[in-house]
Amino acid sequence: MMKRIVNFFYLGITLTFLESFSEANRVLELSDRFLEVRHQGVWLIKFYAPWCGHCKNLEPIFNQVAQSLVDTNIQVGRVDCTRFTSVATEFGIRGFPTVIFVKGHKNIEYKGDRTREEIVDFARRMDGPAVRHLKNCDDFQKAREDHKVLFLYVDGEKLDDSGELKDHFMRNAEQLQPHHYFFTVQNQCLSLVEGVAVPSSPSVYVFKDNRGFKFEGKLDTELNSTLNTWINQERFPAFLKVTNGNFPQVLRSEKYIVLAVLEENQIGHLTLKMQEFKDLVEAIAVSNRDLYHQHFIFGWLGQTDLANSVAMKVLPIPSLIVVDSTTYEYYLPSASEEEKIPSPQTIIALLDQILNKSATAYGGNTLLHRLKRAAFEASTSLSAMWKGNPVLTTVLFGLPLGFLSIIIYTSCCSDILEMSEEEEDIEESQRHHKKD
Repeated sequence: MMKRIVNFFYLGITLTFLESFSEANRVLELSDRFLEVRHQGVWLIKFYAPWCGHCKNLEPIFNQVAQSLVDTNIQVGRVDCTRFTSVATEFGIRGFPTVIFVKGHKNIEYKGDRTREEIVDFARRMDGPAVRHLKNCDDFQKAREDHKVLFLYVDGEKLDDSGELKDHFMRNAEQLQPHHYFFTVQNQCLSLVEGVAVPSSPSVYVFKDNRGFKFEGKLDTELNSTLNTWINQERFPAFLKVTNGNFPQVLRSEKYIVLAVLEENQIGHLTLKMQEFKDLVEAIAVSNRDLYHQHFIFGWLGQTDLANSVAMKVLPIPSLIVVDSTTYEYYLPSASEEEKIPSPQTIIALLDQILNKSATAYGGNTLLHRLKRAAFEASTSLSAMWKGNPVLTTVLFGLPLGFLSIIIYTSCCSDILEMSEEEEDIEESQRHHKKD
């Protein structure tokens, strides 16, 4: 590991940053003088604290992010918020680690999963315009290959003089740029997609699952609600991996979320039993799209903590849970005792019951349920800590409880001793009174 001084020159101001440099680390260690150049250039900044365990876990990943962005003009840096509190205050940092994309006066916080691929994709997406123009049909084909979901605007054969649809498309793109790609392309390129015809008027499409789907709704000129609702409902593929990072975005779909509850091993693989159940749920999602797409999003979980939190209990694996994104209520399949894993018939029956409002709902998002959920998550975290390191857990929780017990005991004993002394004084005065 070597250290060198890197000088950046902006508008005649020379600032010096200390950079820990190696072949694998291109992350700049920034100081509070970063505030003087924050509006110059493009930055991806990690705000951290040295004592933060999550920050330490992110450190090697962030180094890989910096390495992956060497072909861009994005400068990757980090700020120690315990040393440079003014920077943390300026950016409104409330937790660690926090990753923020900074470009001019725009600060966008990254809220996805802490993986190299996701962070790099976020940075590249934010570095460009909200809507990108594809120059030719080859670029269009490549974009479809590179992105699981993309939204597209085309002018059509007849131009819209008002530009109303394009204006609404642009507004949605600016709002959802941190999460998705939005493009425009020449009309004739759509003829390359099977089942999609060149439109006669301006149109919006979503391309996913090797298919293209057209927005058929009418615009709400005041609220832009119709196109916005459609985009929110079409933002995800037919079957996706749901994580803690993308779950809040999935909830915005206002659909029922059908989740196969699975558990990956340490290297991210599924056992044969779990893979079979995952394939089963995916097959239901794909083959029944016309029936269920309007009301359901299908996906799977690689870890059980999210599903257990929703249900406020430990679910068996593999299993299935359906979450109402608007009320946080959930539904479970009523499998027989012989059927330990829900069958396709059981799952489809549950989905039909949810649609006709005959399924039994559990949980919710009321104050009582939120308190119960918080208690369950706390007990689950404590149990995991105990299994992982019982000695450390005992020290962290045993010592405070021990001190509290001593304080309570001392207070109680003090009162007892004081009362005993008062009783002795009374008895002594009574003896003297009898003698007299």
